[in-house]
Amino acid sequence: MHRAVKPEILDTLPSCNIDAQASRRDLLVINRLMGNRVWLRRALQKTGPQTNAHYCEIGAGDGALAKYLIRKLAPAAYTGMDIIPEPDIWPSTAKWQRGDLLDDVDYSDATHLIANLILHHFETEQLNYIGGQIQNSTIQTIVACEPCRRKVHQLQLSAGRLIGFNQVTLHDGHVSVEAGFRFNELPQLLGLQPSKWQWAIRETFMGAYRMVAQRI
Repeated sequence: MHRAVKPEILDTLPSCNIDAQASRRDLLVINRLMGNRVWLRRALQKTGPQTNAHYCEIGAGDGALAKYLIRKLAPAAYTGMDIIPEPDIWPSTAKWQRGDLLDDVDYSDATHLIANLILHHFETEQLNYIGGQIQNSTIQTIVACEPCRRKVHQLQLSAGRLIGFNQVTLHDGHVSVEAGFRFNELPQLLGLQPSKWQWAIRETFMGAYRMVAQRI
């Protein structure tokens, strides 16, 4: 399947919209089914002691992942980035940075970059730009969980009708899979150089594309 980035309905809906609220609830279910939150925690734990770690989560959204990771791992610092205002449930110990990843981003001495279902929204040139920003920062580790671009995962999403997935979820889910990644695509699109980074990729049965990249 050729990678294609298309508009998602949820991005155009106000937060108070009924379909938007239903779709966000569905996304929580999808994240649980994919095991994203637990995998992110374990992947971060394997990178070493958290006492000096400064996590930077891009596309931090409603703050649910931040709350979970701060509670479980207690990093030295945590910064969330998104184009939306700071969410109501954002942890009081964490920093919020509102802005666009395609503008100049201040990674504020971050050591770990966390990306959960966000990088697939960007085109090739945009990913290359984001990768350049990362490489010129203090970030030492990238932990990313994105959609895996395989037809079977679109079929799995269609089965979500049986458990009441919203129409927006079903549409956007198919679009997300088409914009997902395979094999070494993500590190290559970010422009990570093998001489400076080493990475591991895993694709799961439940549709997750997982990458851990570390500076050499």
